[in-house]
This record gives sequence, structure tokens and C-alpha cells, in this order.
Amino acid sequence: MSDYGEEIIDRLGENCGLRKPGNPIRDLINDGVGEWYDRFVAENDFDNYFLDTATGGYLDLWGKDYGVPRKLDESDDDYRQRIILEALGHLTVPYLQEVYGLTLYCYVADFDPPDNMLTSDNPYACSNHMTIASVDVQNILNRKFVIGQELAFIGDE
Repeated sequence: MSDYGEEIIDRLGENCGLRKPGNPIRDLINDGVGEWYDRFVAENDFDNYFLDTATGGYLDLWGKDYGVPRKLDESDDDYRQRIILEALGHLTVPYLQEVYGLTLYCYVADFDPPDNMLTSDNPYACSNHMTIASVDVQNILNRKFVIGQELAFIGDE
């Protein structure tokens, strides 16, 4: 008896003739289709089909689907977390600091560093922020989020 064959038969109606032990079609389902499914499941690692359990090259394929390439020598757990954050992340202070390594300052209109204007580096003291980011990071954030007045870029690295 195969596990999957029995599952198929168990899903049939209670009065179905395939439920009778002497039915030859029942044996065909059990010994044919059921056995095939049993071997197929045993030979394939279905955990790799899901982002939360994929490893190695399968995780790299998830990253490719989400447009998040793996960093050099990045572990599977770190990479999985980064895929989740970058693909499904939200524009929050910790997200910008942890994922993009940005230092956030309270926004000051017409900020000009050569004039030694003062601002706060406490990102929780205000609702609008400014930061210095590379052009690449600016492009990523502008494509991924509607920034509006929440984040201003004051130059590039």
C-alpha cells in the first residue's frame, strides 16, 4: 500500500466503489499512481520551493526573482532575511539603518553643510529625515518607495 494512494482513495465519497478492497482499479491507484507519488516526494526536496526554508542555489533563485543578489560569503539565513526585508520591507528608521546603512538626520530646509547648520542625528526626534546616500541607493529607494517629504537626500557618497 502506498501512502499517497491511500490518501487519494480516502478523499473519495463513502459509497464509491473504489473504496472496496477487492476493486482492481483501487489496486491500480495504490500500486501505480500512489507509488509514483511516494517516490517523487521522497526524491524531491520540497522545502526548497519555499522562501522560508530554501537553501543554497534554491535561495539564490528566490533572490533572483526578487531582484536581491547574494553578497559575497553571505550565509543562507542572513540572505533570506535580507530578501524578505528588501522585497517586503517598509520605509522605517530601522529598515533604512539596517538594510541600507544610512545615517538619518532631522530634516532642515535648505540644509547646507559648509554653513555648519545644526541638525539632530536622533531619527526619532522628527518625522522628516535627510541623509547622505550613494546614487545607487537613492535610485533603489526611489524605485521601491514613494518617498515624498519623509526622506531627503543631501548629496551622494
